[in-house]
Amino acid sequence: MIHLDCAHRVAAISLAAILILSAGAADARVRAHHSIPIPKPRPALEDTVVNAPAGVSLQAPVLSIISEDPDTQLSSYDTPTIVKSMRHIYCVEFARLRSGIAIFGDAKTWWDKARGQYAEDASPRQGAVMVFASTRKMTRGHVAVVTRIVSSREIRVDHANWRRDGNIYLNAPVIDVSPNNDWSKVRVWDTGSGQLGSNTYPIKGFVAFRTAANN
Repeated sequence: MIHLDCAHRVAAISLAAILILSAGAADARVRAHHSIPIPKPRPALEDTVVNAPAGVSLQAPVLSIISEDPDTQLSSYDTPTIVKSMRHIYCVEFARLRSGIAIFGDAKTWWDKARGQYAEDASPRQGAVMVFASTRKMTRGHVAVVTRIVSSREIRVDHANWRRDGNIYLNAPVIDVSPNNDWSKVRVWDTGSGQLGSNTYPIKGFVAFRTAANN
């Protein structure tokens, strides 16, 4: 059994190694979108259409993540950021190094392969790997590492190759848009365009290290 504190230390070291290997220690080309209006999480579901900036259309019933206070800004730590990679980084290799979860194969197979080895949760927790189901446009699925729980409807993730560009995406907001708040359907922040993505993605669940509670 691997304890979470050890896993988190490994993940932190691994992320530093990934960034050095993918972008170069001295001349990493990091594009941080500090000028983009960053959404402020609000945990309640809205019953009406939200007037969202920058082309974001949030139809009921979905989570409103647009701040009503224009003076409220998230810190730079929370700024969604793209790390330009010197080589193509795939989501699965990044997730393995970032989380310490040693599963191999296409992302869509991670949920089944985790059975008996890792905890499989319906809800996110820090350090877990969120497993996207395959879709017509994303045939191999996708995996992303949960870095922070913002609310019952929002998390932050680090992941790679989201736009099939081989780059690393840090602090990307992910919003649960499932009617029952069960994290079965999500929308992902598109750091490149600076807005919440319009597509809804099915989620298989969250793979994490076992703890005493789920042994």
